[in-house]
Amino acid sequence: MKPMRAVAVILLVLPLAACASQEDFTLLHREITDVQRQVQQLDAKTLDKGDLDAMEQRFEKHSQSVVRSNADLAMKVDRLQEELEAVRASLEVTTRRLQELSQQLAAAQVAAGFRSGVPPVEEQGVSDQETVPSTGEGESEKAPGGEAAAGQAGAATGAAASMPETPEALYRAAYEDYMRGNYELALQGFQEYVKRYPDTDLTDNALYWTGECYDALDRPDDALAAFSAVLEKYPSSDKAAAAQLKKGLVLLKKGDRGQGVINLQYVVYEHPGTKEADLAREKLGSLGITIR
Repeated sequence: MKPMRAVAVILLVLPLAACASQEDFTLLHREITDVQRQVQQLDAKTLDKGDLDAMEQRFEKHSQSVVRSNADLAMKVDRLQEELEAVRASLEVTTRRLQELSQQLAAAQVAAGFRSGVPPVEEQGVSDQETVPSTGEGESEKAPGGEAAAGQAGAATGAAASMPETPEALYRAAYEDYMRGNYELALQGFQEYVKRYPDTDLTDNALYWTGECYDALDRPDDALAAFSAVLEKYPSSDKAAAAQLKKGLVLLKKGDRGQGVINLQYVVYEHPGTKEADLAREKLGSLGITIR
């Protein structure tokens, strides 16, 4: 009977054991499935190594492109600076040459006038013929005549111990000194004229020519002050356009491109049809600025 009982017990236990194992397997399978699903989700959210490599390559290419662009820009800036320096040097040489030629031409004109026995100004009153200023010095100018037409050979040198007595003689002497390149003497003469005769038809001209003398003597600040005084005191003067032009040119010579350009543009707009406007437009064109 005991063996039979043991067998019966085993037969009863086996189904229970089998049932318990099945439930464990099912639970384990579910856990495995959940883990696999989580792994798949992580894989979906994580870039693979190939994507990371591609991103790194794109970033490197972009960085190289930026470096090349910066290098190209630096080279262009350097090249532009070199070209600008070359233009400045060429402009200085041209300006000096123009000054030399203007002085030579002025001296030749004065010499020709004396050789022919004809004074460099008209006999009756003041000549209406004037030449506008250029980028250099040595322009022709209206000058008085009449009473001073005779006896000016000594006064022309400007070196006399005393200044000429009449305003016409004083102006003529200063102007002829300027034409000969005696800028210090010419400056003294024009300054004396402005001081002695502050309200004549030629006072504005004399003040203008003090600016030209200062410019020829390489005193740009004094030249600017003189040209500005002409514009402020004599805005309707026949020298206003020339003073505005010379003011712009002196500012450019000083390196003040902005104010220089503004003054030249003012000449073009406020004095259209004049020779000064043509010269201002030509100078602006050389600076790369076109005005219609």
